[in-house]
Amino acid sequence: MKKMLYIKWMLLVVLTTTTTLLAQQLPIYTNYVLNPYAYNPAVAGSKPHVVANFNFRNQWVGFQDAPKTYMVSAHSPIGKAKKVAIGALVNSDNTGLLSRTNGYLTFAYQIKLNEKYKLGLGVSLGMVQYRIKLFDAKVADSGDDLLTGNVLANNTFDSNGGLYLYSDRLFFGVATYQYLGNKITWKDSHSNLSQHVFATLGYNFNVSKNFSIQPSALAKFNAPLPIQPEFCLRGIYKDMIWIGGSYRLNDAASALLGVTIKEKLSVAYSYDITTSKLKRYNTGSHEISIMYQFIKPKRKLDADEQELNDIDNSIKTKLEKEKQNEKNNK
Repeated sequence: MKKMLYIKWMLLVVLTTTTTLLAQQLPIYTNYVLNPYAYNPAVAGSKPHVVANFNFRNQWVGFQDAPKTYMVSAHSPIGKAKKVAIGALVNSDNTGLLSRTNGYLTFAYQIKLNEKYKLGLGVSLGMVQYRIKLFDAKVADSGDDLLTGNVLANNTFDSNGGLYLYSDRLFFGVATYQYLGNKITWKDSHSNLSQHVFATLGYNFNVSKNFSIQPSALAKFNAPLPIQPEFCLRGIYKDMIWIGGSYRLNDAASALLGVTIKEKLSVAYSYDITTSKLKRYNTGSHEISIMYQFIKPKRKLDADEQELNDIDNSIKTKLEKEKQNEKNNK
């Protein structure tokens, strides 16, 4: 169905001349725990192997021209020391006639603070493109030079940076996106990419040998809008199956479900129930997330190596018991 571009265009003009530019809002991901790299370039290299992710989000189902978001990313440490890491991310966010596509390359460095904690520092450089699909539009002013052609597009350079503190159980990160604030120009009007700040925090509590819970939070800030927190709680069984829920302030409540197969492939689904005033016009949002970890299989020991390994472990156990007995006798 043909769109009434003059309505969309007036909306775009309003948005591109204010600091609360809606088109510059970065995509939402309910399954942020499955791909923290989407919100922080310093996550690159936090795993000792290649990690690849795919996300698809269908937001506000039933609402005409509602956002649909696709994201593909991968990151990996390089070198024997595994301190330096690289990554790449491509994201496409489509809302009616307007679409935003961005691509980034990441460089990160992982610092070992002690036996438990590591700190990642990362920066991403890339490009952002905005496109308006004129070929699917019904224009109000056919004589406007700006509205000639099939697609109206604009590109600009962008950069993101962050830090990420983590251990086997804890993760905490802070990242700033679009901090250069580069201009987007449309003939006689222009705007700047607005800076976004993201903070994440989470911890894994072992309830039993087979079950753990993971509370986590994501906070987003984009001035002059207020901080928007999001809280999530997952119950994880044997590191294979999880179920949970989350709440995004003034936006949505979500149900989450996921499974991990052989420690490598993880598939997650989330369903958002809109809690804002838009709930009258949609039936919720769906999101699918896929993660694959390229974990190298452990080398099997032959009979002689296994025997030596067993002897070594037996000696270590015996020495530890002797030391403990000496302490108890003192």
